[in-house]
Amino acid sequence: MEVLQGDDLERFTLRLMPGQIAPALFQALPDVFFWIKDAEGRFVYMNKAFCHEVASGDVADLVGLKDEDLFPSELAMNYRRGDEEVLESGLAFWNKSELIPTRAGGVEWRSTSKIPLKDVTGEWVGTAGVSRRMGHVEGLPMPTRHQKLAVIVAAIYQHLEKGVSIVALAQAASVSVSTLERLFKEYMDTTPRRFIMQVKMTAACDRLMNTGMRVKEIAVSLGYDEHANFTRAFTKEMGMSPRAYQKFYKKG
Repeated sequence: MEVLQGDDLERFTLRLMPGQIAPALFQALPDVFFWIKDAEGRFVYMNKAFCHEVASGDVADLVGLKDEDLFPSELAMNYRRGDEEVLESGLAFWNKSELIPTRAGGVEWRSTSKIPLKDVTGEWVGTAGVSRRMGHVEGLPMPTRHQKLAVIVAAIYQHLEKGVSIVALAQAASVSVSTLERLFKEYMDTTPRRFIMQVKMTAACDRLMNTGMRVKEIAVSLGYDEHANFTRAFTKEMGMSPRAYQKFYKKG
């Protein structure tokens, strides 16, 4: 079978009607958020999953808005910095951990990749990005190099309430602790300890918003013996106390 070379592929894509591939295919991926922004950070397009799970609106209502119109200011600033870095450097970034608000009122950690976009004159005119939920095996790419990481992340979620050590995680995937650290740095752009904390705080946010559990009960459910330790960890991660978070987002 003849393999298309770079020039052949370029000629083929130039023959295609614009807009056929990405929008149609990304609509078929319910766990993947996909969006396109112009150089000013205005949304030009987003798929249904983004509209439903993040923005809670229709495409027609969201096109032209910016991150600051949809998200809390600190998160919006972080997203915008990422866009600016990609545009200024002309380089994509891959699998960056980002905190994303959810439709239910909580937050979750997702793996985000962004690329710069050129117009026909070669000028950088916007960005496109995709974001996938971290911690779900079906949401991770599954070539061999990712399979061990999928096992590790699954173990974190399975033992979230009991707690899991870095050594136990490495043993679960049959790797050394140093290899575990390298896998997280290479593919998740974070450390195992940091990721475990992110997962715990994501679960805490969900329980604060969607259960009748008290803060003390949530702390115990996530393996914290002392309520004060949980409150300190949550405040450091989220920028506000558990009760302040609950009050702010329920009011919103």
